[in-house]
Amino acid sequence: MKFKELTGDDQEYIAKLYASGKTRDGVQKDIASKYGINQRTVRKWAYKLGLNQLEDNIKKKILIYDIETSRMKVSTWWTGKQFVNHTQIYEEAKIITIAYKWLGEDNVFSLTWDKNKSDEDMVRRFIDVYNKADMIIGQNSDNFDNRWVQARAMKYGIRFNTYIKSFDIIKQTKRLFRLPSYSMAFITKFLGVEEKMQHEGMIMWEMIENGTREQHDEYITKMLKYNVQDVIATEDMYLKLRPYMGHKIHIGKLNHAENYSCPNCGGLNVGLYKTTATAQGTIQRIMVCKDDDVQFKVSNKTYMEFLDFKMI
Repeated sequence: MKFKELTGDDQEYIAKLYASGKTRDGVQKDIASKYGINQRTVRKWAYKLGLNQLEDNIKKKILIYDIETSRMKVSTWWTGKQFVNHTQIYEEAKIITIAYKWLGEDNVFSLTWDKNKSDEDMVRRFIDVYNKADMIIGQNSDNFDNRWVQARAMKYGIRFNTYIKSFDIIKQTKRLFRLPSYSMAFITKFLGVEEKMQHEGMIMWEMIENGTREQHDEYITKMLKYNVQDVIATEDMYLKLRPYMGHKIHIGKLNHAENYSCPNCGGLNVGLYKTTATAQGTIQRIMVCKDDDVQFKVSNKTYMEFLDFKMI
């Protein structure tokens, strides 16, 4: 079903569900089931209807991105297992494509190296975006993507935000869950979200790096589609896993809200989940956001401020 096919009654039904107090994930599942669509489409509908507070609060704050890189070319005497010294490198690896989007927005943007296979201009353009984010999200990004982007930026003398908060999904899943595999291909299927796209394998890199201009252009287009799909899948994984994973920044405070606002969406539709205490006897309150089902801790003082707010 398409958005333009929704009747006035349909729109009213969706609006009432969003205002019902149920968790955001539960609402989206109900709507997806009723109209035979996926939850990503539900989020797009809610955004068009002006119902999704999350998108407004996090706009231009949380960046999701993914990169694809070329192969390093080295000179060796023979095949087989061996140590390759840096003096044997005759062509360094570069970034071929970068895909990125702001969390909660529809548009996915993409960049590629230039016709001379230089990634300098692409890196400069991406770092302008990277530096605007308060947090970046990726799959294995702490070990791979972030260090790659920052290394290329350093090479070209480009200043980047060294204090940016990074949310690496693979680190969080390994910390919290025992799974048969931590690959994106497995986790997306396991969670039932947008899946990782398959590609043709090494021939893609061969055609881009060593093929004719026509082959290069054909496979760059294929790589971009693959790269963009990875970003979409990463966003869906994050939204599905977010209630379990804590937070790296406080969206509420970045939007000038109170300390008891939800760290992930900035909303005030929160409530007490459980009272606990530290080993030193300090009372802490575990809160839960009723919009996205995320748990977070606040001090007892902040909780008292929340109760005052509720009374008002």
